[in-house]
Amino acid sequence: MASSSSAISIPAPEAVQVLVSSLADESLIVRDAAMSSLKDLAPLNPLLVLDCCSAVSRGGRRRFGNMAGIFQVMAFSVRSLDTTDVDPALMAKLAKIATAEMISSKELNADWQRAAAGLLVSIGSHLPDLMMEEIFLYFSGPNSALPAMVQTLADFASADALQFTPQLKGVLSRVLPILGNVRDVHRPIFANAFKCWCQAAWLYSVDFPSHSFLDGDIMSFLNSAFELLLRVWATSRDLKVRISTVEALGQMVGLITRTQLKSALSRLVPTILELYRKDQDIALVATCSLHNLLNASILSETGPPLLDFEDLTVILSTLLPVVCIYNDNKEQSAFSVGLKMYNEVQRCFLTVGLVYPDDLFMFLLNKCRLKEEPLTFGALCVLKLLLPRSSETWHGKRPLLVDAVKSLLDEQNLGVRKALSELIVVMASHCYLIGPSGELFVEYLVRHCALSDQDKGDHENSKMRVVFPADLRAICEKGLLLLTITIPEMEHVLWPFLLKMIIPRAYTGAAATVCRCIAELCRHRSSHTNAILSECKARADIPKPEELFARLVVLLHDPLAREQLATHILAVLYYLAPLFPKNISLFWQDEIPKMKAYVSDTDDLKLDPSYQETWDDMIINFLAESLDVIQDNDWVISLGNVFGEQYVLYMPDDEHAGLLHRCLGVLLQKVDDRAYVCAKIDGMYKQANIAIPSNRLGLAKAMGLVAASHLDTVLEKLKSILDSVGKSIFQRFLSFFYDSNRMEESDDIHAALALMYGYAARYAPSTVIEARIDALVGTNMLSRLLHVRHPTAKQAVITAIDLLGCAVINAAENGAPFPLKRRDQLLDYILTLMGRDENDGFVDSSHELLHTQALAVSACTTLVSVEPKLSIETRNLVMKATLGFFALPNDPMDVVSPLIDNLITLLCAILLTSGEDGRSRAEQLLHILRQVDQYVASPVEYQRRRGCLAAYEMLLKFRTLCVSGYCALGCHGSCTHSKQIDRTVHGNFSNLPSAYVLPSREALCLGERVIMYLPRCADTNSEVRKISAQILDQLFNISLSLPRPVSSNSVVDIELSYRALSSLGDVIAILRSDASIDPSEVFNRIVSSVCILLMKDELIATLQSCQVAICDRIKQSAEGSIQAVIEFVMKRGNELSEADVSRTTQSLLSAAVHVTEKHLRLETLGAISSLGENTNSKVVFNEVLATAGRDIVTKDISRLRGGWPMQDAFYAFSQHAVLSFLFLEHLISVLNQTPIPRGDTEKGDISSHLVDTQMDEDILQATILALTAFFRGGGKVGKKVVEQSYAPVLAALTLQLGSCHGLASTGQHGPLRALLTAFQAFCECVGDLEMGKILARDSEQNEKWINLIGEVAGCISIKRPKEVQTMCLILTKSLNRQLRFQREAAAAALSEFVRYSIGLTSLLEQMVEALCRHVSDESPTVRSLCLKGLVQMPSIHIYQYTTQVLGVILALLDDSNESVQLTAVSCLLMILKSSPNDAVEPILLNLSMRLRNLQICNNVKMRADAFAAFGALSNYGVGAQREAFLEQIHAALPRLILHLHDDDLSVRQACRSTLRRIAPLMEMEGSIGLFNSHCFNSDHRSDYEDFIREIAKQFVQHLPSRVDNYMAPTIQAFETPWPIIQANAIYFSSSVLSLSDDQHILALYYTQVFCMLVGKMNRSTDATVRATCSSSIGLLLKSANSVSWRAARLDHGGSVRRDYESESSRK
Repeated sequence: MASSSSAISIPAPEAVQVLVSSLADESLIVRDAAMSSLKDLAPLNPLLVLDCCSAVSRGGRRRFGNMAGIFQVMAFSVRSLDTTDVDPALMAKLAKIATAEMISSKELNADWQRAAAGLLVSIGSHLPDLMMEEIFLYFSGPNSALPAMVQTLADFASADALQFTPQLKGVLSRVLPILGNVRDVHRPIFANAFKCWCQAAWLYSVDFPSHSFLDGDIMSFLNSAFELLLRVWATSRDLKVRISTVEALGQMVGLITRTQLKSALSRLVPTILELYRKDQDIALVATCSLHNLLNASILSETGPPLLDFEDLTVILSTLLPVVCIYNDNKEQSAFSVGLKMYNEVQRCFLTVGLVYPDDLFMFLLNKCRLKEEPLTFGALCVLKLLLPRSSETWHGKRPLLVDAVKSLLDEQNLGVRKALSELIVVMASHCYLIGPSGELFVEYLVRHCALSDQDKGDHENSKMRVVFPADLRAICEKGLLLLTITIPEMEHVLWPFLLKMIIPRAYTGAAATVCRCIAELCRHRSSHTNAILSECKARADIPKPEELFARLVVLLHDPLAREQLATHILAVLYYLAPLFPKNISLFWQDEIPKMKAYVSDTDDLKLDPSYQETWDDMIINFLAESLDVIQDNDWVISLGNVFGEQYVLYMPDDEHAGLLHRCLGVLLQKVDDRAYVCAKIDGMYKQANIAIPSNRLGLAKAMGLVAASHLDTVLEKLKSILDSVGKSIFQRFLSFFYDSNRMEESDDIHAALALMYGYAARYAPSTVIEARIDALVGTNMLSRLLHVRHPTAKQAVITAIDLLGCAVINAAENGAPFPLKRRDQLLDYILTLMGRDENDGFVDSSHELLHTQALAVSACTTLVSVEPKLSIETRNLVMKATLGFFALPNDPMDVVSPLIDNLITLLCAILLTSGEDGRSRAEQLLHILRQVDQYVASPVEYQRRRGCLAAYEMLLKFRTLCVSGYCALGCHGSCTHSKQIDRTVHGNFSNLPSAYVLPSREALCLGERVIMYLPRCADTNSEVRKISAQILDQLFNISLSLPRPVSSNSVVDIELSYRALSSLGDVIAILRSDASIDPSEVFNRIVSSVCILLMKDELIATLQSCQVAICDRIKQSAEGSIQAVIEFVMKRGNELSEADVSRTTQSLLSAAVHVTEKHLRLETLGAISSLGENTNSKVVFNEVLATAGRDIVTKDISRLRGGWPMQDAFYAFSQHAVLSFLFLEHLISVLNQTPIPRGDTEKGDISSHLVDTQMDEDILQATILALTAFFRGGGKVGKKVVEQSYAPVLAALTLQLGSCHGLASTGQHGPLRALLTAFQAFCECVGDLEMGKILARDSEQNEKWINLIGEVAGCISIKRPKEVQTMCLILTKSLNRQLRFQREAAAAALSEFVRYSIGLTSLLEQMVEALCRHVSDESPTVRSLCLKGLVQMPSIHIYQYTTQVLGVILALLDDSNESVQLTAVSCLLMILKSSPNDAVEPILLNLSMRLRNLQICNNVKMRADAFAAFGALSNYGVGAQREAFLEQIHAALPRLILHLHDDDLSVRQACRSTLRRIAPLMEMEGSIGLFNSHCFNSDHRSDYEDFIREIAKQFVQHLPSRVDNYMAPTIQAFETPWPIIQANAIYFSSSVLSLSDDQHILALYYTQVFCMLVGKMNRSTDATVRATCSSSIGLLLKSANSVSWRAARLDHGGSVRRDYESESSRK
C-alpha cells in the first residue's frame, strides 16, 4: 500500500500553499474552511505547513491581508511538532518572521501582533532559549518593538510558568537596564509583565518547593525593579501607569527581601492608598495589592511583623470609608465589583485582627466615638463582622463596646443607624444586651421600627450612599423579632419593657412589630399568668391597664395597616386580658377571634367599599359591650380620663383622633354623672380640630352617641357654640372682605355644628325628638348654619339636613310620626348648596362638587319621603336640578356611582309620593320616563345602563303602588303604612275615592314604551339586557292589572297574555341565574312574548315608530329592533290595513336610508320583504320602486355613501322565497325589452351602444342593476329559471371568458369587465359561492385564467355533478373551434370535468378520443391541458386507457416546449401511481433515459419532478427489466446524491424520496439505515457532508466496481452551472478518493481531482465552492492514500508551481 500510494503524484505543497493563500480570502466561510483544513494537516506535516506560511509571510501585512490567520496556523503547527522534528534553524526563521512583523508597526495589541506573539510563545514551548534569544535581540538600545516583546514574555510566563521561571534571570538582566527609559505610554505593559513574571515564579515555587530559583542575582534584580517601580513609576502622572504599577508591586512584595520590603513600606503604603480616591475598579486593584502587602508584612513566618499597629492606623482609616462607599451596592453594573471590594476590605481587617486583635478593637471604638459618618459606618460594619470571630478575645471589653454604641444612639445618618442596628442584633446574640443598657438598645430598635418614609435623615451633607428609611425600618423589625423569638436570654429584657413602647406617640409606627413581639412573649409565658401580672405591677414605669386599653383600641382603627397591625393588637388584648377586670376575659375570648377573622383576609376586605365604616362600628360596639361587661363605674371613669389624656398622642388630621372621639362618646353614654359628661364633652370639643373633616365627623358622631343618653346636655352645648360663633350674618358678610381665614374658620364651626345637630337628632330617642327638631327648624336656628362656602362645610350641612329627615322617618317607624316643618325650604337649601359657586377658589372642586351633589341628592330623597307631600313646583324644581346627573362620566367611580344610585332613588321617591290618584301618577311616570329616554337610547354604555336602571326602578315602584297600595313614606312592598286595595270588595273603581283610582292601559302608551326598551334587550351590555327585559315585564304586569278596553275582554286573549307574561318571567329568571346564556335566544323569547302581549293599536304604534329603534346607535340593538319588527309582521301582519302597511313601509325605507351600517340596512330591507310577504305585496313593491326611480333620476347612486339602498332592496327581494318570483318576472320582462350590448366574438371587436333617450338609458341601467342583484341574491325562482338551462349558460360563459381574455390581451378590457360581472351574478344566483370566490381572483391582467377555469369546472363538478355530462358534450365539440383562446378555455374545463366522469363510460370514450386527438394542437396550452385531462380521469377507468396515455406522455417528454415537458413529467408521476406493470415495462428504459435528461434542466420544478418520477419508476424495475433498470439507477445515482443538497427544497425532498425507493434495488448493506438517518434528512451543509462521507464509505466497501462509473459523472459536475452542485461534486469525489484503496481508481482520478481542486480554489468566484475545495483538499491529504506528501517540503524555487501549471494545462 505504501509503495502504491507513493506512486500517486499530487502537488501537495502547492495545495497547502493554496490553502494558506485562502486564509486571505474575502469570504469568512472560505477563511474558516482553510483554517480548519490547515489545522487538520498541521499534525501530519507541520513543516510543510510552516514552509507555506513562511513563504506567504515574506511580504508581511502589505502583501497578505490576514497575517493573524497565518500566525495562528504557524503557532498551531509549531505546537504540533514532535521534539525530534523541531529544527532550531526553522524555529529561528519563524521567530524572526514573527518579530519582524511585530516591529513593523508602532501599533500595539493588534490582532496580527497578538497572533505573532502566540507564535513566539509556541516556539518557546519547544525552544525557550531560542525564543528568548530572538526577543533579547530587541532589548539593546531604544526600540519600538520592546513593548510587544515584553508583552510576549508576559504571555509566555502566563502560558508556561515552569519553562519561563528558569529564564527569569535572563529576562530581568535585560529588562532592568532599559526599564528607566520606558515611556509612560508603555509602562503599563512592562508593569503587567512584572506581575505575570512574579505570578509565574510563585507558581513555580508552589510546584517545586524544594527547588529555590531565587538566587542572589534574581533577588537583586527584583529589588532593583521594585525600587524603580516604587520610586518612579508609582509616582507617575499617568493614572494607568500608577494602577498597573501598584498591581505589579502587589505581586512583587512576596518575592523581595524583608529588609527591602520594610524600607519600602513608608512609600508603598501611601502609593496604594492614594488610588482609593479613584473609581471602584481602581480601588479594587489597590485593595488586592494592599491585602498582599499586609500578608507579606505582618503574617510572615520568617520574622516579626514589619508594621506596628500605629503604622497600620493610616491603612485602616483609609479602608473604613471604602466599606461605607461600596457596602450594599445593588446597582447591576457595579454589584459584582462592589461585592469583591467589600470582601477584600474585610479580608484586610481580618488579617490585621489575627495579629493585633486588641489594638484593632480599640481602634474601631475610637473611630466610632469620632462620629464621622464614613468612619463610623465602616467601623460598625467591621465590628459586626469581627465580633462573632473574636468574641472570646473581646469578652472582657464588653462594657467598652456597650458604651461606644450608646454614644452613637443619637446619630442622625440613616446609613450609620442601619449599621448600628445590625450591630445591636449581633451584640444581642452574644449576650451583650443586659440590664438598663439592653432596654436602651431595644428602645432604639423600636424607635426605628416606627420610622416613616418621610424621615430622610441627614443625607444632604453626607458623603455616604443613600439608605432609605424603608430599608432601615425593615432591618430593625427583623432584628427585634429575632431578639424576641430566637434569643431566650432577651426575654427578661423585653418583658414587660415592651409594654412601655405602646404608649408613646413617637412609636406609633412600630405598634405592629411591638405588639407582635409582646404576643410572642405572652404566648411563651402563657402558663405563667401570675408572673405576668406580678412583673407588670412590680414596675412603676409600666403603663396602667386603662392606658394600654385606650391606646390599643384606638390603634385598631386601620384594618389594612402595615404588618397586620389590627391582628397583632387583638392578639395582645387577648393575652393581656388578665390585667383587666376579671369578668372581661370570657367576653374577649369569644369576641376577639371574630374580629380577627374579619380582618384576616385583607384582599377580600378591600372589595367592600364600606369596610372602614363597618370596622369602626365593630370597634365601637366592642368597646361598648366591654364596658357593659366590666360593670365597674370607677374603672370606666378612669378609662374616660385616660381617653381624654390621650388626645395628645394623635395628630388632628389623623383619623385615629376621630375614632378617639367616638370611643369617648360611647363611654360617656354609659356614665350617669351629668357634671362629668359636661366636662368631658367640653374637653372633647376643645381637643377637636373641626377644620379637618375626619376629626369633625368623629366629633359629631361622638356627640350623637352622648345624645342617646344626655340629649339636653348635648343640645345646650351646641346652642352655646352656635351663639358664640358670629353674632350676625352681617358680620359674616363683612368677613368676606377683610378676613378670609376667619370666614373659613366660621365655615368649619358651622359645619361641625350642623353635623353635631344632625347626629344628635339621629341617635336621640324618637319619643323626645319632635320638639327638638321643631325648635331647630321652625325657629330658623338651622338657617344660621347654611351660609357656608367650603365644599366640606356644605357637605356637612347637607348631611345634617339628611339626618334630620332620617330622624323623622325613624320616629314614624317607631310609631311616633310627625310632619317636617318647612320641608320645601330645606329642599331649596339643599339644591342651593349642591350647586357650583362661581366665586369659590377651593382646590379639587370637581371631585368635591360631585361628592356634595351625591349627598344632596340623597338628602333630597330623604326629605321627599317625609310628610307633607311635595308641591308640583318643588317637585319640578328638584327634577330639573338633578336629572342631568345621568350624563356624568364614570370617573371618578367612587363618587359618581353613589350619585347615580341616589338619583334613581330620588326619582322613585318622587313617583311614589306625587299625584293624587292613579291617573296622575301614570302621567308623572310617563313624564319622567320620557325625560330619561335620552339616556336609555344614548350611545354611551353607562348612560344606557343608568337610564334603564332608573326606568326599571320607577316601574317597580309604580307596580308596587298599583298592586299593593300606596305608602306615603315610600316603603318597598307591603308595609304598615300602605293603603290596600281590595278588588274583590271594590269591583267598581268608580265607587272608590279618587286617591285609589287606577290609570287606564292607554295611559301607559305601551306601543311607544315597548319600542323604546325593546332595542335594549339586544344591547351589548349584559346588565342593560337584563334590566330592559325586566322593564318590559313590569310594563305588561302593570298593564294587565289595569282596566282594558272592552274589545280586549275575550277570555282567550287574557289566557294567552298571561301565558306570554309567564314566558317572559321565565326568561328573566334565566337571565338572573345564568349570564352566559345565548343573548339571541333570550331576545327571541322576549319578542315572542311582547308580540302576544301588545294590543292592535299598540302594535301599530310600535311599527310606525320603529325608525328610531332601527337607527339605534348600538348595532346589536338595531338588529334586535329589526328582528322584532319582522316577528310582529309575520305573526300579526294580517291585522294591518293598506294605509298601515304603506306608513310602515315608509318608516322602514326611511330607516334603511338613514342607517350607516351595511348589515343593518340589509336587515331592514329583509323586514320590508317580510312586510310584503305577510301583507299586501303590491303596496310594498310600489313604494320600493317609486323610491328607486326617484333615486336614479335625482341622485348619483354610484357615489352614495354606504351604497344605494334600493339595490340592496333588489338583493333582499331576490333572496326571498315568495317575493322573488313576482319581482323576477318584472325584471325579466324589462330585460327582454332592453337591448343588450353584443359584439362579434369572431373578429374580436367588442362594442356597446346604448339607446338614445335618457329614459331608456335609465331603464337599461336599472335593468342591469336589478339583474345583477337578482343573480347575486340567490333566490329560489332565479335558481330554478337558470338551472333549466344551466349547462348551456355556463358553457357559453366559460367559452366567452376565454375570448374576452384574448381581447384583454390586446388592450380591450370592457367586455371582460362586463362578463366578469355577469359571471359573478350567475354564481350568486345558482348558489355557487365557491365558484364566485374563484372568479373574484380574475382580473383584466390575469395570466392564470386557464387555471381559474379549471377551478371553476372543479367547483361545478362537486356542486352539480348531474350537469357534468351535458357540459362535457358541449365542450368536447368546442375543441374544434377556430379561436385559440376558446379552445384553451374548453380544454381547461374538460381537463377538470374528466375527473368526475365516473359512470359515464360512453362519454369518457368520446372525451379520451378528443383529448388524444388534440395533444398535437398548435397551442402548447391546449396540448398540456389535454394531457392533464387524460391523467385525471377516475381511477376506475384509468386502467383501461393507461397504455394510450403513457404513449402520449412518452411523446410529450420530447416536446419542444418546456412547459409541455413539465406537464408530461408531472402527469407521469400521477399515472405511475396506478399503472400496471405490463403497461410500463415496454417503455421503462425509454422513460428512464428521458427523465435522466430532464434532471439537469434549469427549471426547478422540472428537476424535482424528474427525480421524483425516476423514483416512481423503481416500482417497475423488477422481472425481466430489473438488470437494465439497475444500470439506469447506477447511472443516475451520482446526480441524485449531488442534488440531495440542491438550492431548492423541492429538489432536495424529491432526491431523498427517490433514494429511499431505489435503495432496496441496489442491495447495498446499510444503505436503508443511512437513508433514514438524521444527516440524510437534514438541510444543513455540515449534515450533508457527513452523509457524503458515509455514502462514500458504503460505495467503497460494497460497490467498489461501480466507483469508476460514479466518479466520471461526478467530475463532469465540477463544471455544472450551479455552484452548490459543484461544491457537492467536489466533496463527494474527494470523499470517495480519500476512502478508496482501489489503485485503478486512484491512478485515474486522484491526481486529476486534486489538481482540479487546486485550480478551482484559484479560479472559482463562489465562496461555497472555494470553501469546499479547502475542506476537500484536507480530506485528500489526510487520507491514507497520500502518505508520501507528509515528508514533502516546499520547493522554494517555485518548480512545483510550474509543474502543476503545465499538468493542469494538459488536463
